[in-house]
Order: sequence, then structure tokens, then C-alpha cells
Amino acid sequence: MFFRKTSSMASARPYFQRFAGLWLACMVLHGQAAELAYITNQGDHTVSVVDMQQRTVLHTLAVGKSPVGVAVDQQQQKVYVSNVEDHSLSVIDMQHQQVIHTIDLPIAPVGLAVSKTGDRLYVADWYHDTLLVVAADSGQVLANIPVGQAPGGLQMSLDGSTLYVANRDSDDISVIDTHSNKARHRVNVGKHPFGLSLSPDGQQLFVVNVYSNTVSVMDTRTQQVLATLNTGDHPYCATPDHRGQRLFVSNTGDDSVSVIDLATRQTIRKVRVPGTPEGIAFDAEHQQVVVASWMDNVIAIIDSERLLVKATVAVGAQPRAFGQFIGSKSR
Repeated sequence: MFFRKTSSMASARPYFQRFAGLWLACMVLHGQAAELAYITNQGDHTVSVVDMQQRTVLHTLAVGKSPVGVAVDQQQQKVYVSNVEDHSLSVIDMQHQQVIHTIDLPIAPVGLAVSKTGDRLYVADWYHDTLLVVAADSGQVLANIPVGQAPGGLQMSLDGSTLYVANRDSDDISVIDTHSNKARHRVNVGKHPFGLSLSPDGQQLFVVNVYSNTVSVMDTRTQQVLATLNTGDHPYCATPDHRGQRLFVSNTGDDSVSVIDLATRQTIRKVRVPGTPEGIAFDAEHQQVVVASWMDNVIAIIDSERLLVKATVAVGAQPRAFGQFIGSKSR
């Protein structure tokens, strides 16, 4: 628009200053990343892409049969999904929200993790007690690492040098050197460990023990169990808040999320959620906890300060969301 200079322009200057400020604020907001949750729906072979600010499903993507595990490669803007019945991984482009590739595997994959550089994938082989190292670009299997019995959950260290593997049927954690692709040692925990998560400073590993109704807290420097935290019935996964002050644990047996104070190691609240909560993650951008409820086909969103469910979002059938399922889409 063209403006001609007049004496009235001086009085209009504050308006234009305010307008310019608003425009700049909008441009900065537009440049921020969007927080998205990638929810694997085992019952209808899809992934729901949920905008965490709007709390709405943006896309429903068809993937392989019985998707369970999920891992986000923030740097490469890709999401990897394990399809148990298809023996494959689906690769999702976060920029366009499309499946761009399928990696065929010789196993039924469950837990997933991605290297810090994004060039390698780590896949738990539930039935053969091994960990597969897979080239992310070609899908070639680079290594088979023996671990404990029925490996499930995987967790990468902050520096990417160590991978932790939850071995459900041998009740221990395999500690893997990602440079040599060899197991350093194993750490005994509770009965049937499954979900794993890491404290924000990387110094503590949280191991969810399904049959013990506990979480083992392991020191990642000494590789020793520091404490055992009580949970609800049949816990599945856990996530700390962004400050590392609270731990949120999904309990499949009593439809709840335990909120544990990590300083006192005591449960301070049990939040009732929809049926059979499984995968859980912390959305630091919006200060909320997201949990997938397998029975009711929704995700529940918990206010992390007030400790109550503030919304539910309908997703696909039998959502699992096993792994680190929240990522930031660059704009």
C-alpha cells in the first residue's frame, strides 16, 4: 500500500509502530517449532499426528501392521515406527507428514532408538534376544548384539555413547557401547522391566518394572540401582518433567498415572486417566504430560502443575505410543 506524506503522518506514527510490533511478534511466533505427538495405533495400523498446542489430530498416516514403537530423530526431522506384524519400520517425514520409506527387517520389531547423528537405528528383537543395529538410509543390518531375554524398551544416553535395553524376561538392563556395538554389562532390576526414560541431566535411568509395580532408579555413571519407587498396578512407561523434579508413570492395571516426587521418592498424586494407559511423554513446551490410553482410543493430556486431566483427544484404535513420541517440527 502507498502512503503519501502529510502532516497527519506524525499522529499516525504510534499506530504504525504498534502495527509493526504486532507484525514482528507474529513473524517470531511463526518461526517457532510446532510440538507434535506421533501416536502409534496398533489396532488400525496408523499413526495419529497430534498438534500439542491445538490438541487436535492433524493427520492420520497409514503405516505397517500393528505399529507399536516410535522414535523421533529431531535433527533429521524424521520419525521411525516399528510395525510388529509387518516386520518393518515406517519412516515419516516430519516436514510433510508423509511416510517416505519402509525398511524391511528379518524380525518383529518392538522398541526403537535412533543415534544422535541419525545414521543408525537400534531395534529390539523381542523373540531372539538381540539388538539390531540398522543403517537408517539403506536399512542394512550392521550388527546383531546379544542382550537379555525379551528386550523391549530402549533409551539412548545424552551423548549417544551408551544405549540401555530393558530385558523383560531376564529382569535386567543391558548396557551397550554404541561405538563398539558390544554389551558392557547387565544390571539387575525388578520383575519384567519394560519402559525406560532418562532424567534431563542424563544421570539417572528410570526403569519401569511391570510385575514388581515399581520403578528402579539407576545411576548412569556407576551403573548401580540407587532407589526403588512404588507405583500403581502394572506400570508400563515413565517420563520425568523438564526439571527432573517429578516422575510420571502410566499404570495399566488401575487406569492411573502416578506422580512421584523425585527428591522425597514418594508418590504425591495418582491421576485418574482413561483405560489402560501405556506410552507417556512430557511436553515441555506446553507444560503437560501426554499419555496414550489403549482401551479408550484417546490420549489424555495432564496439566503438569495442577496434576489433573485437562483434555482428551480421540486417536486411532488401540494407541500404544511406546517410546519418545513427541517431536518439534521446524518451521
